Amino acid sequence: MESLPAERKALLFSVGGVRLALRLSLLREILAVPGDAGEIEARGEPVPVAFVSTVLGLPAGPSPYAILTEGAPRVALRVEALHGIVDLAEAEFFQLPARTALPQPAPFSGAVVARGEVALELAVGTLGFAPLEPAEEEHPEPPAGLGASADRELRFARAGAEYAVPLSMLVQVLEDPRLAPVPLTPPSHRGLLYHGRALHPVIDLAVLYGDPSPGGGGTVLLVDAGGAGVGVVADRVLGVGEGGPDVIRPPWDALFGP
Repeated sequence: MESLPAERKALLFSVGGVRLALRLSLLREILAVPGDAGEIEARGEPVPVAFVSTVLGLPAGPSPYAILTEGAPRVALRVEALHGIVDLAEAEFFQLPARTALPQPAPFSGAVVARGEVALELAVGTLGFAPLEPAEEEHPEPPAGLGASADRELRFARAGAEYAVPLSMLVQVLEDPRLAPVPLTPPSHRGLLYHGRALHPVIDLAVLYGDPSPGGGGTVLLVDAGGAGVGVVADRVLGVGEGGPDVIRPPWDALFGP
């Protein structure tokens, strides 16, 4: 069987609980290496080491593998686990959603979905060796939202507040969906949701509106806002037309649209 070109295959690996991908055309070799030295030797040449978990601000664990990259300058990416090679012709590739804010230049060039799991494709040239600063959170003022709405609404609770979304915007309610974390995004970005053969950012409105650590939130409402699918975190769904008068009605299209 004819082997696939390197640019059509990717290595899957992980650090700090985050699944990542690197195209084989950017990979020189993989070494099993002990310890945490800042430099390794490969084929008689010294190669500087970048601990990917440190660069991405993730919890550091044992990193027994070094992925040596092609190009100049070469770097050895220390990672925690290897998950094999995927044929990109059998996977799906996505640009990251606009609502997935990252420091610039972005450390990820997109996302690969293989066998239902999301892996962020590393942009090796932007990584460097020092920890990257996460993207800053913008905190818009929550609307008062009092009074009746012209649309039928689904009301939901999050962190002690009640919100409402028009039923015309609601796509689906999902209980405990699998979310893929994205390092270096603002705290309100809870991860990426792969649903309906599309990739959606999941946003916590409580954090976006200034609550630093509400916790919980196992329900996700998938909303079509401004022509983009966005997941919104909820503690529980209250139903249609339920809830008290103090309901927050975010400007959905303006908040999440392009």
